[in-house]
Amino acid sequence: METLSMSRHEIDQISIFEDLKVKRIKQKTASQILNLGLKQIQRKLKKYRELGTKSLIHGNRGRPGNRKLDLNLVLKALSLIKNHYPDFTPTFASEKLEEIHGLIINRETLRIKMTEAGLWLPKQKRITHRAWRERKAHAGELVQFDGSPHKWFEDRAPACTLLAFIDDATSKILWLEFAYEEATIPIMKATKSYLEKFGRPLELYVDRGKVFKVNLNNPDNDKITQYRRSLNELGINVIYARSPEAKGRVERLFGTLQDRLVKELRLAGINTMEEANQFVQNVYLPKHNQRFAVEPREKQDFHRTVEGFDLNEIFTQREERILSNDFTITYHHQWYQLVKKQPTLVFPKNTITVLRYLDGNIKFKLRSVFLNLEPIQKPAVKNRPIVIKGIKKPCLVGRQAWRPPVDHPWRKCNINYQQKATFLNC
Repeated sequence: METLSMSRHEIDQISIFEDLKVKRIKQKTASQILNLGLKQIQRKLKKYRELGTKSLIHGNRGRPGNRKLDLNLVLKALSLIKNHYPDFTPTFASEKLEEIHGLIINRETLRIKMTEAGLWLPKQKRITHRAWRERKAHAGELVQFDGSPHKWFEDRAPACTLLAFIDDATSKILWLEFAYEEATIPIMKATKSYLEKFGRPLELYVDRGKVFKVNLNNPDNDKITQYRRSLNELGINVIYARSPEAKGRVERLFGTLQDRLVKELRLAGINTMEEANQFVQNVYLPKHNQRFAVEPREKQDFHRTVEGFDLNEIFTQREERILSNDFTITYHHQWYQLVKKQPTLVFPKNTITVLRYLDGNIKFKLRSVFLNLEPIQKPAVKNRPIVIKGIKKPCLVGRQAWRPPVDHPWRKCNINYQQKATFLNC
């Protein structure tokens, strides 16, 4: 006896075509029950009379699909992934297989094959409620900025920080730069490079880190950081995020970069920050923006020009010092002497502003005028008398204490001269 493999829908059709065969129901009624056309009922009934129940089974059952991937192609792709891209995601791996090896495989198909081969472990999605915020309508209306410390060069070089500016309206990466740490000077350098290329955005979205906001002893928020002062001078409004999810666009960007950029740097054989900065600007960013950037709802770009602003002067670290009576000040454990010839009148106790530029140069300003100071050695401290506790009169180092003569009126009093002499010979 032949065994047939049929679906539930095909089994349900047997009784209907048996009734049609013996003319217990009409063909029009059968077409309404099965939701098929009358012509299709007639064709199926003709085959049923010839072949019986077997005719109701789909003809392609058990045959390979016309669009089935070649087994050799799948094995070759899995071998390349295992040997060259073992930690790549299916999407990124499919792109590299097409770009480097010329193998075109759909990313979802490759995901299934990689999962079956144990090369990819699907992640379980957790459902978390979030309030969705609509993108800004214009490019340059809101730019998100953050830094991500990570082992970007894996074990080929020490860990460093990647600074990123991403536009909220388009998801376009505006600037990427590697730095040793997320500190004031590296952030100022990256911001200056971004502004010189694109201009000033309306708003900058940052976290509440110490470079961006004074968090201690600042209940009224009247104290600002050096970086915030620079942005205020440029007319850029700063928004502080209260959670990583609030600036999710740049946070998700780092998730993508920690996956893709790390492997791109590995494939390119890049091991230093200098080479990496050149690579991301000239090679990686154009491909990334072409792949992930979207068109804004409005065509107008809200970036404003930086003409009329001296960025070298704005992006400086500024501190105030009081000029001492000998016309000297100290800055970072270095003494500076005011020279005699100055472009303006200078008096002791004047407040002098010290400007430290991004290239390390230091200048001094008073009432918008630059002063002339030169570094000097630390002045020597004069020796002072050492007071020994428990003795009323100080003993002078290097000198013998004065002793009154025998006929001095002081000795005529009723005093134990022996004890007094012992007291003075300290």
